[in-house]
Amino acid sequence: MDEKMDPCDDFYAFACGNSNSSGLIQLLKKSFNRRLSIILNDQSKDDYDTPVDKQVKLFYQSCKRIQIGYNYEESLRHLISEFGTMPVLEGDAWQELQFNWQETSARISYRYGVMPILAVVITNDVAENHINRAYLGHPDFHLVTRSMYSDENNAIHRSVYRNKIQRILEKFLSVKSTLARQTAQELLDFEVELTRKLPETVDDFNPDKSTVSGIHERYSHSIDIERFFYTSLGENITDAVYEHFSQYQKNLIEVLKRTPAKTLANYIFYQLVSYFVEYPSETEEEQKEACLDITKKHFAKYLDNMAFRRNSNRNEISKEIELLWHQLKNTFNYTLSSSSVLDWMEPENRGEAIKKLASLTLHINSYDENELAREYAGLELQGVDYVKDLQKIRLLEMVQIRAALHKPAKSQDIYPGETPFNIIVTNTISIPVALLEPYPFWSEAFPKSILYGTLASLIGHEIMHTFYGLGSSYDHNAELCEHEECWDIKTIENFEKLEGCFNKQYENFVYRYNNFSPNGKKNIADNGGVRLAYAAYRSWYRVGAQTLKDKEKLPDLDYTANQLFFISYAQNWCNTGEGPENPIKNVADKFRAIGPLSNFEEFATEFQCSINSNMNPRNKCKIF
Repeated sequence: MDEKMDPCDDFYAFACGNSNSSGLIQLLKKSFNRRLSIILNDQSKDDYDTPVDKQVKLFYQSCKRIQIGYNYEESLRHLISEFGTMPVLEGDAWQELQFNWQETSARISYRYGVMPILAVVITNDVAENHINRAYLGHPDFHLVTRSMYSDENNAIHRSVYRNKIQRILEKFLSVKSTLARQTAQELLDFEVELTRKLPETVDDFNPDKSTVSGIHERYSHSIDIERFFYTSLGENITDAVYEHFSQYQKNLIEVLKRTPAKTLANYIFYQLVSYFVEYPSETEEEQKEACLDITKKHFAKYLDNMAFRRNSNRNEISKEIELLWHQLKNTFNYTLSSSSVLDWMEPENRGEAIKKLASLTLHINSYDENELAREYAGLELQGVDYVKDLQKIRLLEMVQIRAALHKPAKSQDIYPGETPFNIIVTNTISIPVALLEPYPFWSEAFPKSILYGTLASLIGHEIMHTFYGLGSSYDHNAELCEHEECWDIKTIENFEKLEGCFNKQYENFVYRYNNFSPNGKKNIADNGGVRLAYAAYRSWYRVGAQTLKDKEKLPDLDYTANQLFFISYAQNWCNTGEGPENPIKNVADKFRAIGPLSNFEEFATEFQCSINSNMNPRNKCKIF
């Protein structure tokens, strides 16, 4: 903290102090990573490790042994040879007539799940969430969004990406510098063309339910969709499928017409190789950290389960989370039941919201040990060659992914991570194992105001997502509403007026980086979440006020219990260590702290902020 700062002027600076301080989420990640690192580096020969535990540790060991050189290059060239040849490596000897981009990319997708140009993925049906469906759409691009590929302000990011392509070609495949630079530019230019019709945000997606033959008929003059699906999944799909975003496919067809086959082949094989490329770190400790992240990428669920099994406090902490959860639900149920509080909701919609809250569940995502053991049965890693071990992992993962098409959807597997997550399609809030770490939240010495200001506000944020935006498209049975909207027209109109207040307010939070300002619509959940967490805390406090008075303080800090709540909330969003390379995320986190609190009357009261000070504007926004 920087207690010299006026909390009514800039509460972020007051709560977070210097710009190098870590936010709670970053501290949580570091704490959980330390636990995982201890587990993975423990090579004792005891009986505690399961057979799959040992396989995970072997992969971690092969990662730590990564070295750029002849053996690594040979492994990558052998990987390419499974599917053909790469023009930049073959030169004039490359045979264009033996190359078919659809067949090559679909075969790569089938074996290793790398989808360079066109993707077939399996996930929940957007309308029937208990069913898995196949989706046809664009792949995950390196720079993610359309604006990163098109806006002049982002030219530096494209330049960095081009240099990365060049370095991989040079360092891992021994392509000469001039040719690597030329090829890298060609691949970047091609990717820029591919992304010209990419949807800018998730809200722009409009999945179209169809059949493989129906989509095939749409594009049969340019792409053999039936063959692409069959090769990607290894079977003919007769059930319904989705076309994720048709504008991408339409643009793809036009781009293919003007793209040389050599560029297509180089692009496909570069994407394959880059998936298996990892640079060794300069020090042993840095390599351990890098390999932990890589192991988490491929064994996220299993590492969560390993950490859960080894956490001696898990039962105690799980019970406390359950108590917190019920306190939040009871508090919000009271709010929903009061027509004078959420008066923008029509009575029928309010009744549906109350039923939806009642059916909303919390799930600590520790995964089932026996089920995970079955998933990884047969995995035989060596712990020596990173590429070969990763190939075996991806082969097994793709078998599981394809099998999921004929099994009920398991939505709780969607999001392994460090923060709560709302799985809207099942009306479930998932709590990751990382939140069971001691000390970020849990200590006998901590006042409960810290727990409510941090974890309760994060869970409250996820509760809010249940009742607006995409969440309002699903009813209390987690079924898609008939018109993809459970609200009536009057409630929608009322909500949009209140939403406009947030949009206008957050547009005025301008940061001097590309004139960036945060999105008010996306911060509605923050505003509602902190209000809910605070109300739940005050309800909890009132029950035992006489006995809690001294416990809800921290030594040497002259702040009330309520003030500690608000300080703890803001410290969720202290500079999370993203660094100067991601200034937009850093400033967005700042306004996630001060935006909701500047709308909160109780905050202004607690810190005695005068009207129209930065943290107590006269005009405030409120929905939940």
